[in-house]
Amino acid sequence: MAANQHVSFKVEDLFSVKGKVVVVTGGGSGIGKAIAEGFAINGAKVYLVGRRLDVLEKAAGQIGGDIHMIQGDVQTKDGCKKIVDVIAASETHVDSLIHSAGVNSPWRVKAGDPNNADHVENLLINGVEEEDFNRSNQINTMGVYFLTAYFVSLLRKAEDPNVYGIHNLCYFQGSNMKIRVNTICPGIFPSEMTGVTAGKHEYNINHQAEKAAKRCTSGRPGRPEEMVGPVLMLSSAGGGYMNHAMLTVDGGRLMGLSINDGIRMPEDTYTDEILG
Repeated sequence: MAANQHVSFKVEDLFSVKGKVVVVTGGGSGIGKAIAEGFAINGAKVYLVGRRLDVLEKAAGQIGGDIHMIQGDVQTKDGCKKIVDVIAASETHVDSLIHSAGVNSPWRVKAGDPNNADHVENLLINGVEEEDFNRSNQINTMGVYFLTAYFVSLLRKAEDPNVYGIHNLCYFQGSNMKIRVNTICPGIFPSEMTGVTAGKHEYNINHQAEKAAKRCTSGRPGRPEEMVGPVLMLSSAGGGYMNHAMLTVDGGRLMGLSINDGIRMPEDTYTDEILG
């Protein structure tokens, strides 16, 4: 069995995505928009998928390159199929599918005093309702599954097909079909979940996200390029041997959980705010 070098070690070859066909859900804003631009300016053909046409149009205008917009909703099985049908009408294959669409739900009540067990108990019971979980699961879990399943026929026709989830979990049994599946677990990055847009890739980070970002060893939110870089790597020859990997890109926040376990953190790092 030969194990020879296939591409040069030059950056432009090792991490090239030129000519690839890429689909990015949630591509109209935040992390998804940054990822879409990362592919587009490096020569890929990119399909932006999102619910809001005006947001997609604005993003496409800002990004430039070979960008195509698809207004669609991943909250339903039928919605996922319609997205794939549109792309299948124009493409013979898809190289990379990036799941960047996601939502969270705000707490309905606040704990008030995080050191008061009664306040915390009230938050846990009355802070969320069934519909909050249903909405999150539809987009963050069910949508990822069905969209990937419908894209399998196009992914299988690519030379090195790959699927990535930009959230806490993306698992799809693609080994028998030679489809690489990896997950990137992000920390606090600029997006509509963490702030209000102030430009192309600029966001005014909200109070809750600012506090959470202080808990990582970097002491700051992530930057768009710090998410685009790992995604391009995973989608290129340089990441061709990575499969079922889970990359944590959070500035050391996860590591900080164990380091600071049981230790009272500075007051300006605590919040019971979760903004949707």
